[in-house]
Amino acid sequence: MNQLVEQDYAKVTQFNSVQNEVEKSRALQEVQGAIVMARKFPRDEFSAMKKILEAAKRITLAEKAIYMYPRGGQQIKGASIRTAETIAKYWGNLSFGIKELAQNTAEHSSEVMAYAWDLESNVRQERIFKVQHIRYSKNGGNTVLTDPRDIYEKVANDGARRLRACILGILPSDVVEDFLAECEKTLEGSSEKPLKERIKDMLKKFEELGVTKEMIEKRVGTKSSNFIAKNIVDLGSVYNSIKNNFAPVEQYFDMPTLAEMQIEASTLKVEAENEADK
Repeated sequence: MNQLVEQDYAKVTQFNSVQNEVEKSRALQEVQGAIVMARKFPRDEFSAMKKILEAAKRITLAEKAIYMYPRGGQQIKGASIRTAETIAKYWGNLSFGIKELAQNTAEHSSEVMAYAWDLESNVRQERIFKVQHIRYSKNGGNTVLTDPRDIYEKVANDGARRLRACILGILPSDVVEDFLAECEKTLEGSSEKPLKERIKDMLKKFEELGVTKEMIEKRVGTKSSNFIAKNIVDLGSVYNSIKNNFAPVEQYFDMPTLAEMQIEASTLKVEAENEADK
C-alpha cells in the first residue's frame, strides 16, 4: 500500500513540475514577444501626449485624477491610481499590474508584487509587500477574511497604492504634471451643472464620510454659499484622499468631541421644539 502511495505521489510531483516548467516557458515567450513588439513599434510621444491631454477633458476622469493629503503643515497634491493607469494606457509599451506571489492561510496573509515595466527602455520598478487578510474597523471589530473574493479585493485595494508608485516611477514627470493641470482646468470650467448644485453635491458626498457643512466651511474659511470653483476642485481632491484611505478625516477637518456633539444635538432638539410650539 505504501509503495502505491509513493508511486502516486511521484506522478503528481512530476506532473506539477512539468506544469510549472510549461507555465514558465509560456510566460517567458510572452515577455519576449512584448519586448520585440515594443522595439518594432516604438511609441509616438507627440500622439500619446495628445491623447493623454484629451482624456483629461473628461469630467468623470478628472474628478478622480487628483488626491490631496497633509504633510508638514502643507497640503500636497498627487496623481491617483486612475491617473497613473490612464497615462500608462495612452503612453504605450508599458506592462504593469499586481501579482499574488504566495498565500499563507495560517498567518492569513498574502505576499504580493506590484510592478511597472517600460518595454522600450527596459526600465522597471516593483514593490513586494505583505497583505493581511483582515478587514479593519474603526470600532475595533476587525474581521479575518476567508472568502476568496474578499481576499482578492483586499489584495487589489492594498496593491493599488504600490502600483500607482511603480507606474509614476517610470513615466516622465512632466507628462503627469501636464495631465493633472488639464484635469484641474476641466473641473473648474467644463461642468454643465451650476456651481450651486456642484457645491450641494460635494456637501452630500462629505456627509457620507461624517463631515458636516460647518466643518467644511471652517476649513475653507467662508460660508458654502461663497465657494468658488477652485474650492470645489480642492475639496474633491480631499474627498478622493479620504475615500482611498490616503489619510483619515481627522487630518483634514476638526472633528467635534463627544461632548460637543451632545451639546449640538441638544441645541437642535430645543430649537425644533420651539419651532413646533410657534
